Order: sequence, then C-alpha cells, then structure tokens
Amino acid sequence: MRAWLLLGAGVALGCVQRGAPAPSSAAAAGESTEPAASQPPPETRASGVSLVSPEGVRALVPVGATSKIELALVEVLGQPFDEALQIAIKEPGQSAWEVQATSPTTAAVEKGDALLATFHARVVEEQEAGGGETELVFETAGEPYTKSVTYPVPLTREWRKVQVRFTAAGDYSAGAAGLIFRLGFAPEVLQIGGLSLESFGKSVPLSRLPTTQATDTRLLARPTVIAPPLPPLDKGELAFQIDPGKVIRKISPYVYGLNSQSPGDTGASVRRNGGNRGSVYNWEGNFSNAGEDYQHQNDQWPCTILGIDRCGVPAAQYLDFFAQNEAARAETIVTVPMLDYVSADKQGPVKPEEQAPSSRFVSSQAKKGRAFADAPDLTDGMVYQDELVHHLVKKLGKAERGGVRFYSLDNEPALWPSTHPRVHPERTTYEEVVRRSEASASAIKAVDPSAIVLGGVMFGWAELQSLSLAPDSARHNAEFGTYTDYFLAALKRLEKKHGRRLIDVLDVHWYPEARGTQRITLEDASRSTIAERLQAPRSLWDPSYTEKSWITQQTGRPIRLIPWLLDVIHKRYPGTELALTEYNFGATTHISGALAQVDVLGILGREGVHVASYWGKGAGVGELPPYIASAFRMYRNYDGRGGKFGETAVQATNLNPDTASIFAATAPDQSLSIVVINKHQQHRYAGVFDIVGGERYGAGRTFVIDASSSDLTPGGPAVLQGGKLRHTLEPLTATLFVFQKK
Repeated sequence: MRAWLLLGAGVALGCVQRGAPAPSSAAAAGESTEPAASQPPPETRASGVSLVSPEGVRALVPVGATSKIELALVEVLGQPFDEALQIAIKEPGQSAWEVQATSPTTAAVEKGDALLATFHARVVEEQEAGGGETELVFETAGEPYTKSVTYPVPLTREWRKVQVRFTAAGDYSAGAAGLIFRLGFAPEVLQIGGLSLESFGKSVPLSRLPTTQATDTRLLARPTVIAPPLPPLDKGELAFQIDPGKVIRKISPYVYGLNSQSPGDTGASVRRNGGNRGSVYNWEGNFSNAGEDYQHQNDQWPCTILGIDRCGVPAAQYLDFFAQNEAARAETIVTVPMLDYVSADKQGPVKPEEQAPSSRFVSSQAKKGRAFADAPDLTDGMVYQDELVHHLVKKLGKAERGGVRFYSLDNEPALWPSTHPRVHPERTTYEEVVRRSEASASAIKAVDPSAIVLGGVMFGWAELQSLSLAPDSARHNAEFGTYTDYFLAALKRLEKKHGRRLIDVLDVHWYPEARGTQRITLEDASRSTIAERLQAPRSLWDPSYTEKSWITQQTGRPIRLIPWLLDVIHKRYPGTELALTEYNFGATTHISGALAQVDVLGILGREGVHVASYWGKGAGVGELPPYIASAFRMYRNYDGRGGKFGETAVQATNLNPDTASIFAATAPDQSLSIVVINKHQQHRYAGVFDIVGGERYGAGRTFVIDASSSDLTPGGPAVLQGGKLRHTLEPLTATLFVFQKK
C-alpha cells in the first residue's frame, strides 16, 4: 500500500480497489432545459495529439484557496490506470472556482479544433446532500479567462469514465490555456485518474468523438437529498413593530411578474417573453436559435412551447402571448433583438461553418428607413425591428392605449459571444452596447413614444461591473468606476442628443451566487443550503448582511444590490426606473424556495423596483411550481377571489433579520396587510406584533405557507388587543395577516 502526500497533511488511505457498485444517495443537482445529445456510434478514430503532460493527474497543480483542500496520490487496482489523485475538500468554497486543480496545455491548438477530455472519477466521501461533484473547464490562463467548455461532473461511489468533447474557442499557444477541475464545492473526498486531453484538429468531426453527456445529464438530474424536518423548539418571543402612518413608498404593481410561465390564478401582473432566444428572434417567421443552450438550433420552440398553433403567422409568438396576458390581466414585455442577424429557419442545429453571414441567418436592422409594409417581405433577407413594433401597434394599439407596454432591448449582451457565437463571436464592448441600444430604442420610440423601454438587461454582477471584462472595460472604468455607471451616463447623453429619453428602465438579472452545500439557485435542500437560501434575499437590500459568495469575497462588503443600483441611477441618470426581469432563488419544490420567493416579492415592492419577473429554473416556461405559485398568491390572490397585499409600503421593523422578515402595506380601503417569515428550520416563536400610530383594526384573517403543503391555506384568526397581536410562528413558515380598519 502507498500514498504520496502532495499538499497539506494528506489523507491516510491505502489501495483503492473497485468494489461492488455503491451509488450515491443523490447526485449533484443540475438543470437541463432540452434533451442532451445522444452517444455517437462506437469509436472508430485514431489517437489525437496530447495536450497535457504524460504525467496525467500528477501534473494537476492546486491554485486558489489551497488551504481548503488536501491532495494525495493513491494507488488504484482493477482500473486501466494504477494511480489517482485524491482530493479532500475540507471547507466549502465561496465559488466553484475559489480553489482548482489545473494542468496547462503542452501543445498549441487552433480555434475550432475538436478536443476530447477523458478521465475516470468517483467520490469516496459524499457531500452532506449526497453524491459528489466537480466541474471540468478548459479556459485561457489569463483574463478574460475565455472558456471553451464548462462541464459539471456528477460523481458516484463507483469509478466512472467521463468523456467531454468540445471545440477550442480560440487560437492558443502551448501553456496559454489549461484543463481545470473546479473544487470549490461542499466538503467531500473525490478521486480522479486516467486523465488525458487530446486534440483532433479539424480532421475528425466533433460529432464522431465519444461523449458521456447523456449519462452525466441523467446523473445530474437525480433528485437531491431533502433534509427532514426538525422537531420544533420553543424559543420565546420575537418582536415586530408596524406603523401604518409611516409611508415608505407606493409599491409598483409590476413587481409581481413572471417570464413565460402560465400565470394560472397567481394574479401575476406582467409576463415577459425573452431570454437567450430573444436575441435572435425573427418575428417574420417566429424563428429563433437556442445558441449554446442546445446545439445552436434554429426552430420555433419558444412559439410552440407557449401553445401557439399559428407560428407561421408573422409575430404570432408575441401577438398570442399578448392575448394570453390580456386574458390574465397582465402587462406584456417583449424582447427586441439588437444583433446583426436573426434566425432564418426552423431546420435544426447550425454548424460552426454556418456562422453568420450564411443562409441560416438573415440580416436584422433596428430601422427600416422607409415605409412599413402591411405584411413583412419574407424574401428580402432582411428583418426590421421597428417594423415589428409597427406590426404590434397596428394589431394591438400603442402602449398608452392598451398595447404592448414594455419593450426590452435584447438579452445579456456580455454573454453574446458565449451564448450566440454563431451570430456574435466577438467579445462585446461598452461602446457597442450603447450604439446598439441607441439605434434600437430610438427606433421603438419613433413608432410608439408611449412605450416603456428596458435597457441594459445585464446578466449579473460581472456584467454590472465590467461587462464581463470587456475589451474596453479598463479604459472606461478608470473614468466611471463600473459598466453600470458608464451605461447610465451614456443614456443621459443620448437623451440630450435626441431631445427625449430613449431608455426608461435599467434592467438587470439576478441569480444569487451564495452557497451552502450547493449554490442556492439549485434544487438542493440540505440544511446548510436552506439556511443560506433564506438569508440570500438580504443581499438585495441589507447593508448589515454579507453573503457567502465569490462576489463578497472579492469586494469584502455587502452587495446591497437594489440600493446600490438606485444610487448609481441617481448619480448618473436620475429618473430611470429599475427592473429585475430574471431571478431565481432555487428549491422550487421545497418550502425554503417558497419562503425565499415570498421574501423577494416583499423586498422588490418595499425597495422601489419598478418591474420584476421571476425566471426560476430551466427555460422559464411551463407551469409555475406550486410552492412558487403560492408565494405569488400570498401577494396577489390570497383568498382565491383577488385579495391582494396592500399598495403602499409602510414601516415594519424587525430587529432579527437573520431569523425573520416582515413587510407591511396599506390599501385604498384602509386595510392593513402584514407578511412575516420565520426562516429558522427548528425554532418556534411567539410573534409579538405592535401596531402603533393610533389606527384601530378589527380581527384579522391569516393565510399560511408551510412545509406540510405547497398550498397557501387559511389559518386561524388574528385578534388584536390594545393594538398588539400575539401569534405563533412555526418554523419555516410565511404568514399573511389581513386587517380591516374599524
């Protein structure tokens, strides 16, 4: 028996032998919006050119927060390799890439070369949530860390061969890129052996290389372990104070929005038709392209998934979406592409050699520059976006007369080269986004001046700060500080240039990076992930809360997303509203996901967001998960008869934001609504609510979401005595109180 110590104290293990299968209780959670590629025919290929050291796993070098891991070489029997690198992750990372093991390339590769990574892996000590995980990445050795592949790897107890095929994203000399295993995950012990990375250049089609994608996707989709409920423990009083006379602000009715999910009886106030496919939507034929999400496929999927049966009719995807929303009494957000090309057909995957310009795409322009046609010309090889707006106005009326109220300028520009390399392979720049935004927004406003235009549409923190390290980020950030500052300052200049405001709302997306056992946006419901998920909404507003994520690790301070963005708006372009048109806090089938959603909806209204739409997991379509639907009903249809949370946010204080959240609002009928969340997984509290200010209210009704059911259910009466209410707050519950004024 032998074991070689590589870092830290090592792990005293001997021979690793292949035993009987011992699958994990649950694999790492993951998301897949469309089917994985199938396994190609049996391999009939020659060996490629090796891109990593012949030492294999011995050449992997730990980088980053290396004190959180211990590595050792261990002997292996019964496998096609005789040693493995054993990695003990001792502390959870604040990001998957906080600590990594990397092997630099030993030979050059060219853009488009077909590459194949092969290795064996297993987990010997599982995570708290069950199973194990790592992530394979091939990226450049320096900024902007361009990635050719990012591939989640679920681990089981048994050795498993993993094969990942991909193409090089650029030309890289030897050592300019590297193969990486990310290790910033929950504590576990994993082993990796038999590592190779080969290049087949242009001689072998990527589709002929082997892949384990189907198996990996299946393992990723396994349900996660859900922590069982803990027996409640009484922990005394929890005090709150509500002052209906101290108004914070009017709550925008548009914060209770969805993307393309069915609204059902949630009372959702707005729905958005957008996402990655919106960047290349061809309204003339309702074609779009899936980009990196699924084989760069041209099709009509977003139209057909909405149940629209006339996708051959120009703009039917938006017209029928609007009709659905009108029936649900919801406003509509549609996406206007800003890229130079949109999808030309519904004929399936677009090959790399069919990159635009090609017959698979048609040119797209913001302005037609001549008279609009009653029906678009389907043979001219052009799509005009102002003609789309004209078409919608002609069919539905202008925004001020009940037509489409909101137009969104494309989607997540920083990710164009990674999401849509077939139409925009170049890195996006600050100046490019402003130029395209000016052209598109001015074209929309020329057709419908009453329309509300959303711009920016930034995917998250990296885009907010630097447009994901755009080529011109250093130069502009030296003057403005962040991309967000630059963008808003540019919009102010455009208003002066055009004599009117072009963009009304700054739009951002928010997928929290906070982590417990897993990232909180996943479905994991282990105790540590539940705890972090229920705290994560505080990063939207709370100056006293610092989440556990790579963001705060870099900045060293709380995020305060909404107040920070409003501060930048006030500084750079006052009068601009704020939107969050995509967000997700995970656990869509667990009470912790419901409570986080209740918390987020309360925060959005209280903190002054103008428009918001929940994305959730997957493709943002289909039925809304029951727990999430109940969170919306708590604010928009609590009694099944249209009962709504108040319209004016008023002061509600809570000295224990780590334990509870509270929101209060009054309505025109002078009723008072209070939402309170007990975030603790075990503690039961005697809630003491002091309603001050002299207003008198009668007995109230209660509605509750808890772990026993995904339904929003009526609770017992709430009786005020001398302006005070005592009410038991069970663990992991959200309770709505509704009081009528005497």
